[in-house]
Amino acid sequence: MINILMSGNNNVKDGLLIVVLSYIKHNSEPVTIYFETMDFRDLNPKYLPITENNVRYIESLLKKANPESSIKIIDCSELFKSTMPERLDLDNIYTPYSLLRILADKLDIPDKILYLDTDIMILSRIDDLFSFDVSDTEFAAVIDYLGKTWISSQYQNSGVMLMNIRKIRETGFLEKCRKYISKNKSPFLDQDALNRFVTAKVYLPNKFNEQHKRREDTVIRHFSKTIKWFPFFHTQNIKPWMVGQVHSVMKTNQYDDILNEYLELKNNLD
Repeated sequence: MINILMSGNNNVKDGLLIVVLSYIKHNSEPVTIYFETMDFRDLNPKYLPITENNVRYIESLLKKANPESSIKIIDCSELFKSTMPERLDLDNIYTPYSLLRILADKLDIPDKILYLDTDIMILSRIDDLFSFDVSDTEFAAVIDYLGKTWISSQYQNSGVMLMNIRKIRETGFLEKCRKYISKNKSPFLDQDALNRFVTAKVYLPNKFNEQHKRREDTVIRHFSKTIKWFPFFHTQNIKPWMVGQVHSVMKTNQYDDILNEYLELKNNLD
């Protein structure tokens, strides 16, 4: 069994669908996806939890491929409010849902779990990734494509993390992260904290979180914000569900096997 942790509100349903379709295409092992969500409409009317209907439809696709697979919704509404610091800075480019992953130590989840952002696509088998040794640290992750230049050569991207929940609880790692973000402001709030307090840096090969472009050995393609130098310096932030821009701006059709299926099925979502 492969265990995956994800998070978001109902706006990430398209990303979850693409992740599941890409997993099914390349992996036959049963998977349990633990999906953190919450109702935060008192902060923003758009911050609604992912709907039961959307999850059950996407889960039906998983179960069709392997009946042992499932998606478990974890409502973190009360946990977030009771655990996260009151002085938390929520005025940044990311939604509060990006912070749900640093509540992982408070959840009833397996000791070893793979955290994935919803803007990734699985392009190969992930059993080698899931079996990676993290016994001596809280998590393993790939070097951040932008952060290695602008922040630190050791700065890791948190969009794909193989997490050791048992170790995290022993060291109080995520508790330290939560305290840090209550007192500090930074562009990448929880990612900065994760990089600051991890006890031992364990690096995954780039193929497990390729943030720039697909390569021959890429296992997970992360559609994160990146820099383009030509024909002029600019940032690019195209997500996999932005199919038109994947074609016209990224100028690639190499993901169409998954994206065509996504386009056929997306109207089944609320």
